[in-house]
Amino acid sequence: MEEECGLRAFFDDSVNDAPICARFALAPAAARHEPNFDPKTNSPFECDAVLIGDRFYVAPSWLNEPAPEGRFRLTIEAVGAFGSGRHESTQLCMEALEKHLDPGSVVVEIGCGSGILSAAARLLGAAAVFSCDIHADSVRTAKTLIETPLFVGSADAVKTGVADLVLANISAKILDVLAADLRRIAKPTALIVLAGFLADNPPKHFRPREAFKKGDWECWVSQPEDIEGSQVNREPATHSEQWWL
Repeated sequence: MEEECGLRAFFDDSVNDAPICARFALAPAAARHEPNFDPKTNSPFECDAVLIGDRFYVAPSWLNEPAPEGRFRLTIEAVGAFGSGRHESTQLCMEALEKHLDPGSVVVEIGCGSGILSAAARLLGAAAVFSCDIHADSVRTAKTLIETPLFVGSADAVKTGVADLVLANISAKILDVLAADLRRIAKPTALIVLAGFLADNPPKHFRPREAFKKGDWECWVSQPEDIEGSQVNREPATHSEQWWL
């Protein structure tokens, strides 16, 4: 999770964080234990449904209320900010999709996580949605939400010039690494929706045609010709889980 002061990482209780702190010269106070989310004991706010944009109603499975009239319901477990619809980056991407996704479009999502954005694109009328993530666990999770094609991998495995709209809600650093492939997989007139970064730390190899902002976070809408810099000529990355380090 990218923040102004650096990165925040989350690990399962079984992971020994001492070697990780030592490797990156982190003070012991930099690591802390976070309690697991329990819908029976957490505050009602954390269990509430979320209204996003004009079209979406995102709710955990333990809430049975129907979506308000005119909104699509997305059932997502509220076990964390990213991928649950509760983080600003996700909400900004969904608002950008509402505004810019044309029915019948081919959408490619790079770094799909829970699959919420791919699901939103399908509900908005995308003719085809292809999603990927370098983490197999994320793909397994996304398969519980979406039925469209999923694979473990990244943008370098996607066919050239296939997408009418590209989604990438990752981080500024990773977006810059992926710049060449995001441009390559997009049709010349495609839109590229970028998010996962703070407003004061945007990607360096893109220019926005339009910027959506919520709190400290931004989402950019660009086109292939807005991708610039020497980074676009880089060699394709591998699919190791730590290829960006």
